[in-house]
Amino acid sequence: MRDSKVVPNRSHHVLFLWHALRVTRQRQAERHDALIAQLRARGSASMAELAEDLAVSVRTIRRDVAALRVRGMDIEGDRGRGGGVRFARFAPLPPLRLEEDEAVGLWLSVQLARRVAGMPFSRGGGAGINKVLAALPEPRRRQLRDLCGRIVVGGHASASLRSSAGSVCPTLLDAFERCFREQVCLGFQYTDRVGATTQRRVEPHGIYVEVPVWYVLAIDIDKDARRMFRMDRIANPRPFARRFTPSRIIVEEMIAHGPAAHREPPGRSDH
Repeated sequence: MRDSKVVPNRSHHVLFLWHALRVTRQRQAERHDALIAQLRARGSASMAELAEDLAVSVRTIRRDVAALRVRGMDIEGDRGRGGGVRFARFAPLPPLRLEEDEAVGLWLSVQLARRVAGMPFSRGGGAGINKVLAALPEPRRRQLRDLCGRIVVGGHASASLRSSAGSVCPTLLDAFERCFREQVCLGFQYTDRVGATTQRRVEPHGIYVEVPVWYVLAIDIDKDARRMFRMDRIANPRPFARRFTPSRIIVEEMIAHGPAAHREPPGRSDH
């Protein structure tokens, strides 16, 4: 009987260590990609600057640089404290890796810049992001086109909307981005315009932006209705284990019929 209890405990311990090692390696790979991107963008940077940008210690940066050299990347550095590191002048640069959130963030930044009248270089942004996306494999381009197609950037918010807008829940961006990308439903607490608070479960199909305010374009699962939820009225957001198939048609129809038609009616706290 004693042995039968020991085996499950050991198995659980091994599984925990395996998961922890996997997470550590994933974070290390993400940090290496970020370090490569910093060196690409800066040309040269000190260990201290890189450590500050990546929110790690200088010792960690030294280990990461050593690991990249072992992988065959020609990174040269200056001796002494505070010395800089850079890719060697004639070294071939590693291929560009662009994550989904990075690509969508670039695209959205270009769209927002276009809404600022007379912003210098804003006209070149569209051509630039198209070149970046064109360098990606076709499956990734198709995936990113779908994500960007579900984001609608309108005009500027009215003065009254800007004055009434509050801060965004600190955990909303991470929770929403995960649900939006991974096609997972989102739950949250919502406070409408008259202060009534309800719990909601939604399929987050899209985003509608009235600079600087944005709304979640969603299907309210419990009400079986299309609704818009203002970002600063959302609290305690969390993904939950229900998947959905995102639809650009739903997003386009909600916008075509006028965003105001889908905003949450006030005082409906009965659900």
